[in-house]
Amino acid sequence: MEKSQTTTRAKHQEATTLNVRQRGVALISVLLIVVIATVLSVSMIRNQNLTIHKARNVSDQSQAKQYAIGGEELARQILWQDTDNSPDVDHLQEDWAAEDLIFDFEHGEVAVRIEDLQGRFNINSLMMPGNAGQQAKVRFSQLLLHVGLDTMYIDRAIDWMDKDIAARPLGAEDYAYLGLDRPYRTGGQMLVDTTELRLLLDMDAESFDLLLPFVSAIPDASASLNVNTAPPEVLQIVSDRLTSDMSQDILIERDTQEGYKMVTEFLQSTYVAGMDIAAEGLGVQSSFFEIRIRARYLERNAYLTSIVQRGADGSMRVIYRNFARKVFPDAVQEEEQS
Repeated sequence: MEKSQTTTRAKHQEATTLNVRQRGVALISVLLIVVIATVLSVSMIRNQNLTIHKARNVSDQSQAKQYAIGGEELARQILWQDTDNSPDVDHLQEDWAAEDLIFDFEHGEVAVRIEDLQGRFNINSLMMPGNAGQQAKVRFSQLLLHVGLDTMYIDRAIDWMDKDIAARPLGAEDYAYLGLDRPYRTGGQMLVDTTELRLLLDMDAESFDLLLPFVSAIPDASASLNVNTAPPEVLQIVSDRLTSDMSQDILIERDTQEGYKMVTEFLQSTYVAGMDIAAEGLGVQSSFFEIRIRARYLERNAYLTSIVQRGADGSMRVIYRNFARKVFPDAVQEEEQS
């Protein structure tokens, strides 16, 4: 009898231990499932948040880009209004030339800078035939001397743009470029962008930076140099007798009277009269402008550089767009300080 009770007790204890073990395994399994579910939930939430942030960033950046495009449209409207106000003369006292064109929008702003490309020397004018081309070469030579560069770049720029393979005395054609460590060919056409000058043989970064602020690549080779918007360094190229001080005096005179109304008025100025300056290639009205835009929406920035051609009737044609970060100098300084 006692043996039977002992056996029963042993079986009961064994069953109890088994149940406890089973409950322990079940608890561990449940905890493991909870841990796995928690990890998966956290991962899903994190991925979802990341996706939401990415979508929001893309949306904000897209909105900033649209603001930049809107800034271009604002600039085009300003230039159109300028045509309506004064169709025959462009000068730096007009609204389009203001340096504080900043427009506030909901959650952001757009800063616009409009620059007259005809206030710079047009490299493509070197390709004009006859007296006009010769005059362009003389003026480019003056510009190179003023910025401290060798006049050999006249021949090299022409060789870069012409279609033949005969090199000018100081120029360079395909064979000179194909022998470089990284060979390439000449353009064989007028410059599309002034950055092509960097590709001229022996044109280093320092020389390029010296020249860049004073040149443009206008597709119309016959576009005149606007004496009302040209900086003093460019004004000096119209005559080798025109000094830096004299060009500064011209700037004061023209700005005081809000620009010269005709080229003859400029040529009759006290500071240039008697210098026998050729009127060919000079003007007081412009058709090609560079628009630089910095747009901000919330914490996102967008940049746009556009070149527009303005017709005689005020119509606008965009001939170039670049969304790379190319902004006006003061904006760069402000961002570096912030």
